[in-house]
Amino acid sequence: MATGSAKIRAGRRVVRVRRPDKPLFGENGATKEDLAEYHARIAPLMLPHVRDRPVALERFPDGVGAQGFFVKHPSVPDWVRTVETSGGRMMVCQDAAALVWCADQAAITVHAWQSREPNLGRPDRLVIDLDPAGDGPEAFDACRAAARDTREVLDDLGLAAYVMTSGSRGLHVRSPLRPEVDDQGVRRLAEAVAGRIAARRPDELTTEVRKAARGDRLFVDYLRNGLEQLAVAPYSVRARPGAPVAAPITWEELDGLESARAFTIGLERDGCPFAGMGRHARSPRRALERLG
Repeated sequence: MATGSAKIRAGRRVVRVRRPDKPLFGENGATKEDLAEYHARIAPLMLPHVRDRPVALERFPDGVGAQGFFVKHPSVPDWVRTVETSGGRMMVCQDAAALVWCADQAAITVHAWQSREPNLGRPDRLVIDLDPAGDGPEAFDACRAAARDTREVLDDLGLAAYVMTSGSRGLHVRSPLRPEVDDQGVRRLAEAVAGRIAARRPDELTTEVRKAARGDRLFVDYLRNGLEQLAVAPYSVRARPGAPVAAPITWEELDGLESARAFTIGLERDGCPFAGMGRHARSPRRALERLG
């Protein structure tokens, strides 16, 4: 049985991780200490995408082979910052130590809002989640094609497009926005964008929310946008065998990518393909006017 504790240096703070040798990703898979060390290492790249944003934690105390659960309002140490939302106080990850604390909680995946302080409720990014019906090479080929469609639709509306693996089956395309309109306005924009994408190839793509109605079509999911909606944070680990990571990539990298799980907890990078994304934020109000 996993016992004891480890001390992980995270910025200016040392965080205690209990039961560090506990496997979280199956027998002989990555441990809780491995997750904590990954969070400490990747923090310089991950923090710009979660800082000042309410987050929810997907915890797996007994590892990914057992049932996990979401925690939106965790009890946190006094050095971890929280923010008041309409549903209660939520955690924000302001530093590497907060991310390492998440690992101590066996919080494998971090999900974040699309808006951030001081503009909570006015998103500064739009997320399109491309979710294939299957999980093989052909399904991922469909994801790649849909991602390119998404980029073209966003470009037609004057919006920038960035792509990342989901760490699960598909891809996310993110568009940086000026925080001009509220959650529901961005949701309307995302739904319209998704509709335009699906209309390009209706036999292959759909915005149908009901799984039974999708058939074998790829789901162009706009539901990550809206009031207090969450999306997996860039560089977050997913609760799957092998500890895959939701990783930002360049559009050029997309061509050679074979799977949404191509990157794992062993990921090391000097820079982030999403660096400077905010400088390319565009007006959602103007995009809605173009749609109108």
